[in-house]
Amino acid sequence: MFRQSVGVMESYLRETFNATGEELSYLQKIFDHRDQKLRSQSTGRSTYGSPSVVIDDFLYHGDLGHASNIRLLNQLGIRHIIDVCDCQLDKEILENFHVLWINLYDELRADIKQHFEEANEFLHNCKQKNEKVLVHCQMGISRSSSIVLAYLMKYHHDSLIKAYDYLLERRRIAAPNISFFLQLIRYEKELRITKEIDESKHNDDQQNPIEKLDSNQDPAVVNNEIENEKMENWS
Repeated sequence: MFRQSVGVMESYLRETFNATGEELSYLQKIFDHRDQKLRSQSTGRSTYGSPSVVIDDFLYHGDLGHASNIRLLNQLGIRHIIDVCDCQLDKEILENFHVLWINLYDELRADIKQHFEEANEFLHNCKQKNEKVLVHCQMGISRSSSIVLAYLMKYHHDSLIKAYDYLLERRRIAAPNISFFLQLIRYEKELRITKEIDESKHNDDQQNPIEKLDSNQDPAVVNNEIENEKMENWS
């Protein structure tokens, strides 16, 4: 389990990104929540041979290996990909799938926020067509998680911390870097100003409810079942 504190980065965040005290407090609240969440989850239960299912029959979250595996993509029925990486996918993938490439390094100075609206529009269009999409980066941890969280905030949850709680249930390794979290906090504020998320509701999924997985079915188990079915079909 990894713990993170804003304290060691506070001066850097204030000087480099003009982070306010309110933003830093929110960052620490997010990190504390993640730590508590991971403590409550059993370890060793998830495998990532297949991408994580974030929203059933629509949104998948994975890594470069998943996005490069045509057989797996076809098995899952994925037709669209958001590649949040500093390397472009192979020509065969580009020719057979609808790909949005966000050419971005996973570094603190990277401006990922500028891509949130474009990615959200891409995802929303896929959802409207009832077609599946994979969001990935190199490891499926930081860059891709930021894009997924921006979507969950705009269309499903009324705060970043609630969106992150939901995502951790489905992909426990999801962890944007500290700068990306700061940019997500600022994006949440913008969505509140434009009334695209409504803090007065004070409840998840009131904007656009997500059909939940079976309450007795662990999301990690669902991912494992997909992997087992895939292996059976290949054998």
